[in-house]
Amino acid sequence: MANGDLTPINLKRVVLGGIVAAILVNLGEALLGFLLQDDYQAAMRARGIRLETRPALLLPVAWSFAVGILAVWLYAAIRPRYGAGRATAVRAALAVWAFTTVTFSIAMASLTIFPVRLMVAAAAWSLAEVMVAVLVGAWLYREG
Repeated sequence: MANGDLTPINLKRVVLGGIVAAILVNLGEALLGFLLQDDYQAAMRARGIRLETRPALLLPVAWSFAVGILAVWLYAAIRPRYGAGRATAVRAALAVWAFTTVTFSIAMASLTIFPVRLMVAAAAWSLAEVMVAVLVGAWLYREG
């Protein structure tokens, strides 16, 4: 290590916290999908998009595990600067949300794949979902 006062990141706890965070996000996404199912289907039908169930479900689930682990890793990485706790977890969650959900929502709305109002609703939902998931994942993280 370049800086002797930094403790190595506990990768086992990063993975544990990331998996739990991803499970929470997937539960939230399932509920959102149920609540906005008609809106999503209408938008896809209007554009002639046919949803293939298996890939459409498996890829986002797998991606959420990668993002969950990355989010808890980010929390662990910024802990030395900001300290352990909720405020640092919120910083990590906001960064992850901005780089994943916000960019995705802007892309989908600007390409007119989904209406802006639907992307704004999904992004707002995701903000709450990511906050809770990263707070829980960070709570599970321990160094050493």
